[in-house]
Amino acid sequence: MEGIFSMEKWRSIAAGMSCLSMLFATGAVTVSASDEITEIPEQSIVYWSMWEEDEPQADVIREAAEAYEEATGISVEIQWKGRGIRSLIEPALDAGEQIDLFDDDYQRMAQEHRDYLAELKGMADTVDYEKHIMPVLLEQVKNWGNGELLAMPYQPYITGVWYNKDLWEEAGLTEQDIPDTWEKLIRVCRKIKNSDSGLSAMTCDEEYVNLLYGYQLARYLGQEKVQQLIRNCTWSQIPQAKEAADDIRILFFAGYMSQSAPAQHPEGQDEVGDGEAVMVLQGSWVPNEVTEATESDDSWGFFPWPAVKAGTDGTEGVMVGAQGFGVTKDSQMKQEAFDFAYSICTGETDMKMTDAVNSIPADTDNTQWPEVLADAVPYMKEMSKPYMWAAGLEADPDYKEQIQSELLKLTRLEETSDEFIENLSSMK
Repeated sequence: MEGIFSMEKWRSIAAGMSCLSMLFATGAVTVSASDEITEIPEQSIVYWSMWEEDEPQADVIREAAEAYEEATGISVEIQWKGRGIRSLIEPALDAGEQIDLFDDDYQRMAQEHRDYLAELKGMADTVDYEKHIMPVLLEQVKNWGNGELLAMPYQPYITGVWYNKDLWEEAGLTEQDIPDTWEKLIRVCRKIKNSDSGLSAMTCDEEYVNLLYGYQLARYLGQEKVQQLIRNCTWSQIPQAKEAADDIRILFFAGYMSQSAPAQHPEGQDEVGDGEAVMVLQGSWVPNEVTEATESDDSWGFFPWPAVKAGTDGTEGVMVGAQGFGVTKDSQMKQEAFDFAYSICTGETDMKMTDAVNSIPADTDNTQWPEVLADAVPYMKEMSKPYMWAAGLEADPDYKEQIQSELLKLTRLEETSDEFIENLSSMK
């Protein structure tokens, strides 16, 4: 794909966008038929970022901002907010803070932040942007936006069980042991625990215990019924809700999970790189994060969360998602903000992001996945049931914190499965 910042590319974009029709490298524009030349007034895009300024994603975004300013004369003022942006952005916008662009999980963008976002389809159609978005991501983000395009997906991910291949072999396991059912996963965990390796079979971090239960519950019920259960608060009426809780609790009670799990992030996932735990249920960012944090050089394998006996969904149901850019509805720089985000989500900059953090390319024209994610490629292709984050467990934003609180008690063995269901049944 042609680089987003080539002059021909910018000229083609400018042909359909009035805001770019006067932006070229000299910083001068024709303002009347008399060919008078005047300077472009100083302009800037204010972007609140979900990244920390020392993260590799920030390096790619900074470079993109510099290239955008060089091509257009418009600066990008970046404020690095980190993951806390999810709770910071709405109060700031309510207070009248000038913010033109921000990013967060793309589901959260379209569902929780939707009232603050501009509809992007008109601008997207001008550059045929939708053809560059993975169909599964486009379908989901439009569904959450009630048919509107409210977020621009980038840095896609697939979520499943990531394992350290070296530790897998150390525990006496082979490729033939890769589980596709719950019973086989328990067998693998038991084999690791009973081996002489001293390894924990699995580990997890506190903020991701919802993935464990969400996946297991969706295997029994399917994602749609998980969402119905939460909306209707019918926990005590659905036997599979307790059965899934029993399953997840046994991972901790039987000692298949690390003794430190659920740990404070990222201490749990780092155990896989430190040679202490074999497996972790996480997104496809985890191999890169663990490798960077632990300075390890291990090979990574992947398999989807396994199927349960008599369940609705099998391994064809996979949790996929992305981060997403959104343009604020009150911005005076909507087109410019869209153009800058588009430059990151497509073309050369998309591949730079892929290379920097070993992530899945966002642009469908970029087909080369990082080697570390190679084992996940066939499962992404075979997926026929895309799951949202936590497989629907966060379908109701008003109650997800209560669910998370009960899950932490369950996995810390502070409550039984019966108490877990009883407490969730009384949350509405």
